[in-house]
Amino acid sequence: MDLPTLSLVIPAFNEEDTIEYLIDSVRDQLDEFHEIIVVNNNSTDRTGEILARLESELAVLRVVEEPRPGVVMARNAGFDVATGDIIGRLDADARAKPGWARTVREFFATAADDIGAGTGRFDQYDMPLQRVHKFFLDVGFRNSGDGPLEVPTLFGANMAVRRSTWALIRPHLLDIPGIFDDLDITLCISDAGQKSVLVPGMDISASGRRMLSSVSSYKKFVEYMPATYEARGMHEEAEKSKAAVRSMRILHLLFWVPSRAYNPVTGHYSLKQLLSKHPQRVLPYEAAR
Repeated sequence: MDLPTLSLVIPAFNEEDTIEYLIDSVRDQLDEFHEIIVVNNNSTDRTGEILARLESELAVLRVVEEPRPGVVMARNAGFDVATGDIIGRLDADARAKPGWARTVREFFATAADDIGAGTGRFDQYDMPLQRVHKFFLDVGFRNSGDGPLEVPTLFGANMAVRRSTWALIRPHLLDIPGIFDDLDITLCISDAGQKSVLVPGMDISASGRRMLSSVSSYKKFVEYMPATYEARGMHEEAEKSKAAVRSMRILHLLFWVPSRAYNPVTGHYSLKQLLSKHPQRVLPYEAAR
């Protein structure tokens, strides 16, 4: 069976501490990729230097520069030049599990034509309480049907879209700040009469560093959800999504203290770690980008 070709797009802004871990996680899968495109989104740290070295080492990897700040701009810059049959996306702070690329290719080789995109499960390599995290995922991804589970939104850190589907939805995607770009893609795919589904085995480890955000920063972040619906004129859905926003904020508060007290290197909690300064993850559209 001929498998579809796979392009991997990785948006990156100031990821000097994480980008090489991601590339290392796919080194034993390089033969599965048609290309790996890393979009350097106006980074001001050593990200560009690291990417230049990796580009010289790996024939399959190329770097695209996108000076316009924002995750939407970086995503578009990578997806628009990708030439694989399937376009995958991983966040620069993620780490692919073994067999990720093969799983994506095999799934889309036999997937129904109306499946336009897929997303996978994830754990968090730098966060505590992963059994609790897995419990919530198991509840959210419970499938009582026969076919693939249709998901309400793709997970931007771990997703794949048919290139034909991308071409179909590209003119309809929002090009504004303050939205969840992965939710916007999902809504456009649905409007095009296609589905976004959970792909078994398409697994990664993601960073949970967003949980370290201040209460005000996290509030601003999760409010991108109703803002996305509002921007698309889906006012009823925007109102309904505010309940999800409240739940996400409550979970953030519950996890905030143990997350700040947890040292991912030692795997232990400490008062010193709790009281230490934690870097704030930049919001996807902040001017500081």
